Amino acid sequence: MSRPLLVLLLVLAACSGCRSTATNPSSASDGVVPWLDQPLRLYVPPQRKLIRYPTSASPCRAGQLRVSQGRGGVGLGNELEELVFMNVAKRACLLRGYPTISGETAGGSRQTLRLQRGGTYFGRLVPADLPPGGHVFLDLATNTGCEGGRKPTVHYRHLLVTLPEGGTVRANQVTISEDCGLSMSAFGLPERYPPTRGAAVGSAGTLSAHVHVPDGFRAGSVLHYTVTVINPTKTTVTLDPCPGYSESLYASGLVVRRSFALNCGSVHAIPPHGHVEYAMQLSVPRQAKPGNGKFLWNLDTPTGPFAGQAVGITGD
Repeated sequence: MSRPLLVLLLVLAACSGCRSTATNPSSASDGVVPWLDQPLRLYVPPQRKLIRYPTSASPCRAGQLRVSQGRGGVGLGNELEELVFMNVAKRACLLRGYPTISGETAGGSRQTLRLQRGGTYFGRLVPADLPPGGHVFLDLATNTGCEGGRKPTVHYRHLLVTLPEGGTVRANQVTISEDCGLSMSAFGLPERYPPTRGAAVGSAGTLSAHVHVPDGFRAGSVLHYTVTVINPTKTTVTLDPCPGYSESLYASGLVVRRSFALNCGSVHAIPPHGHVEYAMQLSVPRQAKPGNGKFLWNLDTPTGPFAGQAVGITGD
């Protein structure tokens, strides 16, 4: 997932009791457009061509690298801990793949961190040469949602980073904290793509959206929620052709993604600065584990709109 998209997916909303101000409003007594049970083929956004970084340099050696603490970040119960690897040598080198990391705990014992490879919630990194003075990142992330947030945090210091090609780099000025496991990216830089074209004036891609999901819901239940779709522009947005939408639920060991048709039977257009509230449903699988998760919703256009909310799942 690209980082610009990730920023869009982390938009959280708190609009309750909204009423439709669209043309041809719903006939529902509460002003909410009823849910339409019309599944669609799962929407896949058009793929932009990845702009690759140069990767022709020879592998980095431990003596060429210095490690520092990078930026942090939080998102829907996830916490980012980023390490920055700088090339302090006079020639370019390439650092790629996954390292092994050990660290000292508060008790003084050294432990090898149990790291889940494959990337983190905060996006994917891709390989890139390090010119002299250049850098790449290594992202680690933990989740704070297990055991109701009561699990003690483990802090690691005096890190030793063993490179995929061999050799160990000391990172004494860097610390890592673990709450509910640690995921890890490969070495690299954020994915980069050509600039995204903006949505056409008057099209569904110019809308914005807020989701309103209950604070908690049970595994095996039908989740009832609403989405408020807003036209922030000065141009009427005609819902013709009627756009589809996708809804996604991410939790521990669970990914649910489905696409449906929007109910355009009674609301055909949203006027400038108008909004419409839609009733929505999502069947939550029985195998969903209790704990924190994230819920995402978007209209099926390359520019969204996208909306999201942190959610809590209880046992069946």
